[in-house]
Amino acid sequence: MTNRNLTALILRIAGIYLFTKIFDHFGSYFLSVYGTVMMTRLEESLSEPIDKFYFNGTFLTIINIVISVFLFIKAEWISKKLVKSESEIKTELNPKSLTKVILLTVGVIWLSQIIYFLPDFIEYCISLISKINGNEETELPDFALIRYILKLIMTLIILFRIGKISNWIIKKI
Repeated sequence: MTNRNLTALILRIAGIYLFTKIFDHFGSYFLSVYGTVMMTRLEESLSEPIDKFYFNGTFLTIINIVISVFLFIKAEWISKKLVKSESEIKTELNPKSLTKVILLTVGVIWLSQIIYFLPDFIEYCISLISKINGNEETELPDFALIRYILKLIMTLIILFRIGKISNWIIKKI
């Protein structure tokens, strides 16, 4: 297996992982739509029009589907863009390769989680922009923004500097 094939495999797994989130989103979105339809006074208590509520949920669901299908179908193309030089992955078991496997596994899992929570990040950003633009009644969703950003930075560092990090760990051992 080459590093380009592994990257394509990771992207496909992330696409499938993201696609499974659609079902969670459908459940909560359609339950909230049903609750909105059933409660006649909800429109009076909301500061935003009901149409905007439907638009945001539908928009996030469509974006989620598009990103997951794109990752699954175009994984080879993305991996060619991300990995410039294709090299064979060696499966020797020594401390250095074991460290790389552990770091790569952590990086892949975190990358999948970052892609999985991308719609929540977009929803948080939309709410934050609305709040900054003067809509004081907008509540920010429960989303750990700092954790998401730190995990994104750490994932990129791990994936792009895996050789240097594993060498440093081996020196410390």
